[in-house]
Amino acid sequence: MGKLSLMIMQKDCMGCNSCEVACKQEHRLGVGPRLIRIIEETPRFRPVYCGDACPVKAISRNEQGIVLIDGDLCIGCRACMDACPFEAMQFDDNQEIAVKCDLCTERLAEGKEPACVSVCPTRCMQLGGRKKSIAAVFEGPS
Repeated sequence: MGKLSLMIMQKDCMGCNSCEVACKQEHRLGVGPRLIRIIEETPRFRPVYCGDACPVKAISRNEQGIVLIDGDLCIGCRACMDACPFEAMQFDDNQEIAVKCDLCTERLAEGKEPACVSVCPTRCMQLGGRKKSIAAVFEGPS
């Protein structure tokens, strides 16, 4: 499939927070980190979820273009959090490392959708190739 992207049709998001809950459950996250979150922008909701700045090279991209954090290398300095313009990098106080959305790579390897996509009641979230996702912005979901 090539490089992957998560497409979010903001106009269809109803702010139910199902994606947040599914993500926290899938990644067994505690109270603090939220790898995807719903931000209310009256009268609409905007899902946000990626950064690149690490002194120990714990951040990389896989063959599908997904940004990953190696928890074994991360020293918890939070430099990636400061550098991320999307505020997608989070800090897991329990593990004392940075975490971020990885599009549920383990689920993808099993042929499943990311947890957030699988629970979205309006299907405003879709996973696809980057070209498909860009087309969806202009043409609507396929």
